[in-house]
Amino acid sequence: MKTRKTEQNARENYKKVYFLMIVVSTILFLTAIGCQKKVDTSLKAQSSIVEYTCISDSDSDKSFYVILKNYHGVYWETVIEGVSKAANEIDASVYLGGIDNETDIEGQIKLIDEAIESGASGILLAPATSDELVESCKKARESGIYVALIDSSINQCEFDACYMTDNVNAGQMAAKEMLGLLKEAGNLPSEELEVGIMLSSDTSQAMINRVSGFLEYWSLHSPAKWKIAQDIYLNGGNVEKAQSDAKKLIDQHENLKGIFGCSNTSTIGIASELLEENRKDIVLVGFDMADITVQIIRNPDYFAGTLMQRQDQMGYLGLTALYDFVSGSRYEQKYFDTGVVLIDADYLSGRE
Repeated sequence: MKTRKTEQNARENYKKVYFLMIVVSTILFLTAIGCQKKVDTSLKAQSSIVEYTCISDSDSDKSFYVILKNYHGVYWETVIEGVSKAANEIDASVYLGGIDNETDIEGQIKLIDEAIESGASGILLAPATSDELVESCKKARESGIYVALIDSSINQCEFDACYMTDNVNAGQMAAKEMLGLLKEAGNLPSEELEVGIMLSSDTSQAMINRVSGFLEYWSLHSPAKWKIAQDIYLNGGNVEKAQSDAKKLIDQHENLKGIFGCSNTSTIGIASELLEENRKDIVLVGFDMADITVQIIRNPDYFAGTLMQRQDQMGYLGLTALYDFVSGSRYEQKYFDTGVVLIDADYLSGRE
């Protein structure tokens, strides 16, 4: 007869094994993505540095350098709005720069080096990769420069604060919404179907965590005949490529009934393709809220939803945190969840 302690240990062991399975499946899934060299190589060859521009008091003895990983679309415009609001409230010189292609890791490294050489007080970084920027962040902190991260994190604690969405939870929410919309669209559990997943980057911890959360929820709650398509394309934050990839995904999978867009760029590309091809039979669940995403969610003939992040808060709180650090304040924690909201047709109708 099992004791309560034995049963508890068994449950804990199951949780550990289950979590390991999810991690392994995510790694294998993203490894399969990386094998599509014909898709990804052209992206990584493009350099796209956006040089620094001073957006506030250039005479201050405090200087903060903001390094974004993209400049496309409403999402990053909203991040910049948050940064600009904070810049107007603090006594510091704020320099805005970044890259315009999420695969240009060398571009971000170069901009970090420039900030270090300029004697920055702090760096606000939206990292394009979880691994390759660790050494640069470490170098900055060893130089006495505070580092705050937004949108995504890095794989070691070489930073002072991080403002981002709880992306595992957001991925789980996306999978739940996908399953609900697939059923609402008339798909039966007894029917075979596939769901595709599109990414901006496979080196971003945010992307990895969203996929992990999605796969975790999907594996627990989806019908046995509902599968995840394995051939995924990376768009590097390029909307035109995202739409082209969505078309390829649809053309190559006869039973495709849903696509999960893990980023704003991916979501815009998917929405554009579904509307252009009049594909009302394919469900869209994405991230963030561009005009075309709102358009397809509002259209009663389509089944779509999106997870809206509070990216303005990421930019605002990240920059104000750097100012606090330079002013002598310290925080008890490093990670701050800025939250996410499910945007569906009911949500939008309630705002009218």
